[in-house]
Amino acid sequence: MLIGILAAKPLLGSFDQAFQYIQEYTGFFTPGIVVIFMLGLFWKRANEAGALAAAIGSFGLSIVLKLAWPALPFIDRVGLVFLLALALAVGVSLATRHAPEKDIIRTDDVDYATSSTFNIGALGVLGILIALYAVFW
Repeated sequence: MLIGILAAKPLLGSFDQAFQYIQEYTGFFTPGIVVIFMLGLFWKRANEAGALAAAIGSFGLSIVLKLAWPALPFIDRVGLVFLLALALAVGVSLATRHAPEKDIIRTDDVDYATSSTFNIGALGVLGILIALYAVFW
């Protein structure tokens, strides 16, 4: 009950919308998660230590920037924290020992092709979205 009260307190007058409140605080974790996925998918040298540094660093850096630079809009803070967490993850990954037998994710047996039925359905959904935007925008 106490946690609920403490979580609801900032909503009472400090934000215009509840959505803004949700976005503000999910932005503490999102940059680190994106860094982890990006490096994990596209950089073979990424490792667990770098991922952990990005996750913890994202939260810590967000708090530090929020307290040190309160006038910075939250979306700008998210972008800045993303870049800092990326640099932190790369630095930690390069500073720790590379263990290719442990840190490997095999994707050579994954088939990324989609069926023609899926492609037709996706084009249909895309067409409907374009029509809705054209009519209601």
